[in-house]
Amino acid sequence: MENPFLNKLEHVQIPVRNLEASVQWYTTNLDFRLQSKSDRNRQAFLTLSEGPMLMLWETQDEGRANFTVNGQTMPVLLFNTTKIHELHQLLKSLKSEITTYQDEGFGWVLKFLDPDGNMWGAIQYK
Repeated sequence: MENPFLNKLEHVQIPVRNLEASVQWYTTNLDFRLQSKSDRNRQAFLTLSEGPMLMLWETQDEGRANFTVNGQTMPVLLFNTTKIHELHQLLKSLKSEITTYQDEGFGWVLKFLDPDGNMWGAIQYK
């Protein structure tokens, strides 16, 4: 049955401290494509081949895109991948903080922080 109110998740928003540096990090390292950028509003829209757009907002606020459960930091957003081991190697080479990299039985899970402290998760299902 079609939902009469919501059609799809359009985009997600995360805070970054330096818009240009963040756009560069996501496009160079994680293959996002820059769709548009507003220097006046300090925001950028990035996309992957599938899924909602990622909107970066430049802010000096301390908030980050993560939360805690029983003292453990959890990502708000997760990627799906078929190259989790290659992604892990890339993130290690970038000196990204990796908090989880393990086989959970149903698949591999990787959790890492971007340069602004936003936690991301990636899942490669078996």
